[in-house]
Amino acid sequence: MSERLNVVTGACGFVGSHLVKLLLADNQKVIATDLPKAFSHPKNQMIFKSLGIDFSNPNCQVVPADLTDIKSIGKVFEQPVTHFFHTASLYDYSAPMEILKKVNIDGGINVFELASKKETIKRFIHWSTCGVFGKPHTAREEELCNIPFAEHEFSSSPRNTPIEEDAPRGTNLVNDYSVTKFKQEQIAWQYYREKGLPLIVVRPAPLYGAGSDYGHGGIVLTINKGLLPAIPSDTRNYITTSVHVEDMAGFALYIADKDFALGEDYNVVDDSIISYYDFIKYIALLLGRRIYDVPFLKQWMLRPVMQLTAGIWLQLELKYHVKRVRVLEIGSATYMSSSYWISNKKSKETGYKYRYPDVHEGLRDTIDWFRCVGWLDKKYNPQAIWQENMKK
Repeated sequence: MSERLNVVTGACGFVGSHLVKLLLADNQKVIATDLPKAFSHPKNQMIFKSLGIDFSNPNCQVVPADLTDIKSIGKVFEQPVTHFFHTASLYDYSAPMEILKKVNIDGGINVFELASKKETIKRFIHWSTCGVFGKPHTAREEELCNIPFAEHEFSSSPRNTPIEEDAPRGTNLVNDYSVTKFKQEQIAWQYYREKGLPLIVVRPAPLYGAGSDYGHGGIVLTINKGLLPAIPSDTRNYITTSVHVEDMAGFALYIADKDFALGEDYNVVDDSIISYYDFIKYIALLLGRRIYDVPFLKQWMLRPVMQLTAGIWLQLELKYHVKRVRVLEIGSATYMSSSYWISNKKSKETGYKYRYPDVHEGLRDTIDWFRCVGWLDKKYNPQAIWQENMKK
């Protein structure tokens, strides 16, 4: 058998960097690829140093490339690649739809096309998102609610939806990022069926852990800054899901060589069935912040207020450079005002053991890391760096 050679796209990103670290720790050879500026950006450099990610390791080859330029990304296919981990996407709820499509869909097609022609590739592990299942119904809508989305039971996942349809049936996609990821995954399955791409799809729940100040990490920073002083009491009725970044990277590495996994999709999510109320209150407890209950305000009432506030603040930032906390945006507000239960049964049946099956333990370690690197300093304000990295 030929020597294993792994490619990790988005190698400087949240999951990609953790995956590179795991592969190198396993003494495997890695081609790490990302936008050229991503490797040298000061914020990324700090994260790499803190996490012990060494791109100068003799087993690591750095190949800067741009997914949207097929000639550029083609450089990583010049070697006998055996395992391709496609983590790269633009994950930002405030990014314009035009750029999201260019990176996530057009860039994805470039990678799928090249990978499907590369005979040495034995496995192509594609990162999707549990957001592709869409927004579930609520009890208030007099529909079945809080039904766990499972890969083999839910008929409207990208795997089962005809390519000419752009959204799931029975639910709706809550933001532009999820819209592009739904189409991206549909196209990946098309390449699997029609061109023999050796595909495995992994769908992470909302990710958190050392190295990210967005998503759940952004919620931590919002609470730490005192910008969430109160929450509706009925957030007890809304489920949130999570997965620690080490489990996301760990599962991908674990599943890559399983013969039974070829052509399969896996939701990657921990065991925690936790309400937004308990989730937010626990983070506040760890941070020493007090959050008050608002008994008569309902979560569904809060959504338009959150969306309006996020929209106004975004315009102030764009026009007058008034800095906002990045998590306060329309896409995040819409997502956080919904209830999500994602099944992890299929991923656990593979035999994978989650390192952080309980979000409480994972949050403790994450917040401790935030504290050590200074992210809990009141002056710290998370900023997206993808715009800087994409500049020519």
